[in-house]
Amino acid sequence: MDRDYTKDYIELSTAFRKSEASTKSIEELYDLLYELESTNRTKQDDIVFSNIYSLLGFHESAYEVFKTVADLTNRKEATKLYVMEGKAKSHKDNFIIKDVRKYREKKEQPKLELSDFVKSKDNKNKFKIANKSIVVFNKLTEKGKVSVYLPSEHIENYLDKIFDYINWLSNCQIELIDFYNNECNEDRANKDWYDTLEVYRAEIIIDDSGEVFCSISGGDDFYKDHLLDIEITNDKITLMNYNG
Repeated sequence: MDRDYTKDYIELSTAFRKSEASTKSIEELYDLLYELESTNRTKQDDIVFSNIYSLLGFHESAYEVFKTVADLTNRKEATKLYVMEGKAKSHKDNFIIKDVRKYREKKEQPKLELSDFVKSKDNKNKFKIANKSIVVFNKLTEKGKVSVYLPSEHIENYLDKIFDYINWLSNCQIELIDFYNNECNEDRANKDWYDTLEVYRAEIIIDDSGEVFCSISGGDDFYKDHLLDIEITNDKITLMNYNG
């Protein structure tokens, strides 16, 4: 007997709303989503697929699926498609409810070598890690989004310090959660908050005395339409605030 995805969706979406998006209800919706991704779907299954995307905040994905099956002669479906198109344009898939399970998987820091650091054309003391995705806060950053500023252009003199610091940045869970909860009078940060942080850019600065300063631009699930700016001196978080 074929599975009734519509019935399952109604039950899971009801539980999701009643629990105010509990972790369990989110994981169950994602499990249904993953199953639908890998099955041969009927038109009704695609409608369920689109509805799950929409509920989890994937508005662009929800629209792309629904427009392939919407009956434009049906006024209700045509109106729904129009509303979904507007959300797809304004929100895209930028404000999703995340499946925390995927973000908890430990990321391995790539092995770095001198050749991975590319000197800036505009500043001889600035280097970018252009060809490898660096792990910061257990998140893989985009290639080229981690930069290093040095007292001189001789990066070979600072490699050990840079490698050690990048390895430290790979997992600062306790430091970040403690600082947020002690200094930011907002929602309470926890492991889920840390696991779903996003990292857009990181700049590491080593001064003449050997001190290391780091500036990180990212985002979190508390304020999805704001940047989260983080500043660190050596291994101490010194600033964390929202921007935008």
